Amino acid sequence: MNKSALFAAAGLLFTLHVTPATAAGIDAAKRALDAGDYGKAQSELQALVKAQDPAALNLQGQMYENGWGVEQDTDRARRLYEQGARQGHLESVNSLRALKNKAYKVELERLQPLAEQGDGEAQNRIGEMYEFGYGTPRDSDKALEWYRKAAEQNVVAAWHNIGRSYNFGTGVTQDYAEAEQWYRKAAEQGYMESMFFLGTLYSNAHGQDKTVNSDVAAYAWMHNAATLGNSTAATIETRLQMKLDAAELTAAKTLAENYKAKYVTPFQ
Repeated sequence: MNKSALFAAAGLLFTLHVTPATAAGIDAAKRALDAGDYGKAQSELQALVKAQDPAALNLQGQMYENGWGVEQDTDRARRLYEQGARQGHLESVNSLRALKNKAYKVELERLQPLAEQGDGEAQNRIGEMYEFGYGTPRDSDKALEWYRKAAEQNVVAAWHNIGRSYNFGTGVTQDYAEAEQWYRKAAEQGYMESMFFLGTLYSNAHGQDKTVNSDVAAYAWMHNAATLGNSTAATIETRLQMKLDAAELTAAKTLAENYKAKYVTPFQ
């Protein structure tokens, strides 16, 4: 079940279990907030927040986000929204998204002049913000443009991001060979995420090196991504190990050690 379905199901369960007293308390708190009577709103919400009522958590979060009757505290607001969102409360999800977007917009405004002045790290981060819609509408073309600028300045994360763009056809025609080229460039600098994605390319038979068994290569890259702390890679490594016969597993472990000597150990 995807996240949207989970939120919908959780929201339905929440609706079914709302008592008249709870609904009355929420309505009273909303009226008090609309009237600017923050003391009244706080008194209505206190017990409901303690009981982890998601609607109350959302309203309390709004009070902290905006400084309504309390000292403004965006970190506390975020935690309250997260508590409500984990229960599938849609308004909490929306509040959390809006709060994060405010922070992203501030970040984008700070980074823009740095990126325009040639700061490679800023350029790569702005690319990510355009790709994923952080503080700005999604724009894959602009994302790739910024990634390329950062890549020209040898920002390793930008090499990885270009590889991922080709891997999934984001802002560019999907091209596994081009993806592998960029992933390898980053992986050779010890970049863990590129090692992981190289592993996924080979595990899905999209790897370009036909001189080696795809599962053997996938295992070698996943092993090293796991060594660097990627827990998902560790899980996939275990599954791949079960697929390999004795000779293949020996070859996979040897290749993994070769990669480690070249691409992991020098950067640890």
